Amino acid sequence: MTHIEKTLLTLFLACSPMFAQENPHERLRAALVFEKHGQFDKAIIITKEVIASSQLSGVESGRACIILGLAYETEGRFPEAQHAFDQALRILENDAVHVSDYASALSNYAGLYIDVGGLKEAAVMWHKALDLQVQTGDQAAAMRTLTNLAGLSIAQKRLHEAGDWLKKASAEMKLIQDLADDDLAVFFETQGWLALAQGHFSAAVAAYRRALELSRRNRGERHWLTGYEQLLLGKALARFGDLSQALPDMRQGLAILGCALGRTNPKYFAAEIAYAQVLDQAGSHAAAGQLRANAEQASKDFYGSQCVGCTINVAAVR
Repeated sequence: MTHIEKTLLTLFLACSPMFAQENPHERLRAALVFEKHGQFDKAIIITKEVIASSQLSGVESGRACIILGLAYETEGRFPEAQHAFDQALRILENDAVHVSDYASALSNYAGLYIDVGGLKEAAVMWHKALDLQVQTGDQAAAMRTLTNLAGLSIAQKRLHEAGDWLKKASAEMKLIQDLADDDLAVFFETQGWLALAQGHFSAAVAAYRRALELSRRNRGERHWLTGYEQLLLGKALARFGDLSQALPDMRQGLAILGCALGRTNPKYFAAEIAYAQVLDQAGSHAAAGQLRANAEQASKDFYGSQCVGCTINVAAVR
């Protein structure tokens, strides 16, 4: 999961001498607010209109394309997200002044590759982004990328490597004065994922619970990220052996995801599969089997219609 609205909002404010008036920068600020509150359809409409207006500078157009790509990605509209990120890279790759923006485009594009199973492609982009972030001294961005690389290593079952990435992310985190709640939430989420993979179930529960608290505080109870964190906590509780709490948490997480993203979103399918696993663990084998079969078929149909060669995200529910 990638969260960039705070950084982009700061940049747009800094670059807009006419911010108090109704202008493209004001409209993009509105798009970022809609994105933060999970209203991706509105963010897409506004951002597309602003890009089409040709009123933005080159770097601003690149940033707008990143916003558009992220909104499309979250809605599961992968070809459109890919097109937006491609545009961002074309605009920013030769801009020697705004290197951090190019790194942001690379990092967020890597997140799209993760969604469609392109782990190798994501690794190349994140490593390149990290090199640029270190060069420019962008510690917050480097911390995010290090955390993402840790998650990638967990997905590839390279747990020792994942631990090393997280240690580096933690070291960067200590140097950042104003760390965003979103970044902290993803760090603790990844920490929980690693603990779960290592069989440290109590530590996983604690980390996921911290991520959920941060998401609730920053995003509210009904945002899809809050539902996602609650689902992850339920999954960890099930591995810990507390099924009485795991099932309600996962049901609530599913309900939030369904309301926020819809029940035809790939993230919802992945969440249903995770819930089915816990249902099976609880002894509801028939219900679990049916739910899993339906979700896997829906996911297969979705990815098949989106792009050739897409696979189910192996890290969809960590």
